[in-house]
Amino acid sequence: MQQVTRKKLAAGVNLTCVTTPKFKRAVLRAVLLLPLGGPDAALRACLPHVLRRGTKRLPDLRAIGAELDELYGARIEAVVRKEGEHLAVGFLSDCIDESCAPGANGLTAGVIRLLAELLCDPYTQEGVFCPYYTAGERENLIDRIAAQKNDPRTWAPLRLTQLMCAEEAYGQPVYGTKEQAEKITEKKLYAAYRRALEEAQLELFYCGPLAPEAVEGMFAQTPLAQARTGAGTLTETCVLAQPKGAAREIIEEEAVTQGKLSLGFRTGGASLTGGDAAAYWMFQTLYGGSTSSKLFLNVREKQSLCYYASAQFIASKGIMMVNSGIENDKFAVARDEILRQLDACREGDITDAEIDGARRTLTTNWGAMLDDPLTLERYWLGQAAAGTLTSPEERIAQVETVDRARIVATAQATALDTVYFMKGAAK
Repeated sequence: MQQVTRKKLAAGVNLTCVTTPKFKRAVLRAVLLLPLGGPDAALRACLPHVLRRGTKRLPDLRAIGAELDELYGARIEAVVRKEGEHLAVGFLSDCIDESCAPGANGLTAGVIRLLAELLCDPYTQEGVFCPYYTAGERENLIDRIAAQKNDPRTWAPLRLTQLMCAEEAYGQPVYGTKEQAEKITEKKLYAAYRRALEEAQLELFYCGPLAPEAVEGMFAQTPLAQARTGAGTLTETCVLAQPKGAAREIIEEEAVTQGKLSLGFRTGGASLTGGDAAAYWMFQTLYGGSTSSKLFLNVREKQSLCYYASAQFIASKGIMMVNSGIENDKFAVARDEILRQLDACREGDITDAEIDGARRTLTTNWGAMLDDPLTLERYWLGQAAAGTLTSPEERIAQVETVDRARIVATAQATALDTVYFMKGAAK
């Protein structure tokens, strides 16, 4: 049985502990939550990668690697994530549980100290970040920004998000723009680092067998637990219940062999923080969230209109996306059939088998989450960013009570906002 506790350690500092004896590895996290987008976007996306290169005590990757070896092969990775309309930057660690390694007492505390060093005591030269480290990670960031377009299946929903949420923070790119990245210098990056430390809310996380009090005590001995007096309350993610105007249709030509069709919907307000989220998960799953869904069976299998078709409920923002791969000449018919299947849900054309199948899919997926500490870490960061504390077990209990009427109501509240088609350019 997992026990989840969340405690405010100091002003602007929160610790979430998932206490469970079932894992042989512990997961720890220290990330700053900041507003998404803005002039510092690329700087903040670059920041954890430069911080990961060295600390005052461990000035390079070799020294950090040796330290991690001493910590029984612990891993620490830089984190840059979108959580609703917030940007999470910092570090994620994975280490062996102390009880599984003879002589490993103090291992968790050692990893926490290293996380604190990476975030709070970086390697600098003449009062700013190392120019060599900064230049290297600036180029890596530029490459990451460019690489997003190399995978059309990933790029199409990202592009849809930019278009659909252009007037909302959610539409801003996680990594910033290429133009922003090209202007990064060690001085600008260090100044952005100081601003982030002052302004951000710090989210700490632990998943493993240690008691929350013990973990809290370990964090309390590091700068991570110091009050962040400049950190304000996180702004709530903007959730639009309905589109602001008529649905838009945007077609862009790209050098792709297979067209990518993405449709963005407003959910009527269903999200992590409002509306009937449980019913919406049920609707999204039977509509396009499994291999037994309406989109998969009808659009893909029966009519062969697409190579894949799936729906995703982005609960952190309160939107739903349908993503598919199609031949260029099937754009109109595939779009219309996807919408026709939505109409079927709105009209109550839903079988008991579809409802039962959706419920099994959700309970299985959330149940599996309880067996993966890294997935749990991601889940609880999303909860923290949204200001909620709903466990996977509670999600399972919620969907058990969802009936046909609630599913139909969420389908009826769903409204098409934007259609995006990435069309293969003519040769």
